[in-house]
Amino acid sequence: MIKKNNTSFFVATVVFAGLLFFSTYVSAIASSDCDNLKGCERKFCEIERQLNIAQEKGNKRKADGLRKSLDNAKEHCTDNGLKEDLIREIEEAQKEITEYESDLKEAEEYGKKDKVRKYQVKIEEKKNKIKGLEDELSSLN
Repeated sequence: MIKKNNTSFFVATVVFAGLLFFSTYVSAIASSDCDNLKGCERKFCEIERQLNIAQEKGNKRKADGLRKSLDNAKEHCTDNGLKEDLIREIEEAQKEITEYESDLKEAEEYGKKDKVRKYQVKIEEKKNKIKGLEDELSSLN
């Protein structure tokens, strides 16, 4: 009797692991499909991917919001608009870097090592964000 329960548990575990692997594999494939697209098409694909995940998880509120977002994107998205948004985001991030550099300088003057590290990390994060945004912008050209 005990062997039968152990076998059932083993089978159930293997089946669960297989399903988990399959769902992860499918999500990875869906994500990579979006990577091959540009501009508005990529945006639609990414929203649809998030929508599918929300539906799979039974998150009705998020799925409803994503449907509205997808409808809105399909109605208003233009590649030019995306470029303008990216340029605006880059400019905002550059302004934040300038502010962090000022804060960093002040922290260095007062010898606040914890603040110095905090601002150094924030500056590096913003620089990385800018690099990603610039890469995305160049892919639209």
